[in-house]
Amino acid sequence: MIPSDLTEKFHPSLVKKNQSNQDYVAIDGYINRLNDVLGAMWSWSINDWKIMDAPPTKSGKPQYTAVVQGTLLIILNDVGVVSIGEGDDDAFLTTQRASVARDGIGANTNFDPDTAVKSAQAEALKKACHQFGIALYLWDSAERDYVELQRQASKSDVGLKQFVVAYTQRVLELDPGVMPEPEQMLDVIGVSKWDTASVRESLTKKGVI
Repeated sequence: MIPSDLTEKFHPSLVKKNQSNQDYVAIDGYINRLNDVLGAMWSWSINDWKIMDAPPTKSGKPQYTAVVQGTLLIILNDVGVVSIGEGDDDAFLTTQRASVARDGIGANTNFDPDTAVKSAQAEALKKACHQFGIALYLWDSAERDYVELQRQASKSDVGLKQFVVAYTQRVLELDPGVMPEPEQMLDVIGVSKWDTASVRESLTKKGVI
């Protein structure tokens, strides 16, 4: 089975906004997740890539589009001992490991061809990671709204209060339309009374903001 730690949500500080106002995690976040969970038990290989001229800008500056296709291989765990060879004298035992592979394709257009290729490769690896469930939660609109509440909680007191409500609802598995009682929120946060600094500190220690 694929380790569940791979699909854990990223710390909100790692979730950024791109130029299209979409939530994303940078490529180093994906690579760190693979290394932290799998160690050396994964590999990324480029199967095909190409770079081509893209339409120049209105000012005539040249651009390049790169397309990269690769395979992410995850080695899961030991699945047993098998016998290799024929006959008692020639046979030997070896450990067989299970592995799963997923492909990813990425593209990028840039003024610098080297940057275009590197960015396309990063997108290809991300796409392969998504197929294993890594950062896939950011495709869900409710999760994106929750990430935005996390982001606002670290910026303003109003945002903090709104996040505490949503966080308590999640922890207690309440319906989004059910407003938790003040005592419930304090208990979930782990403070005895509402103090903005203490609440923010407690949530920061929990790693949720």
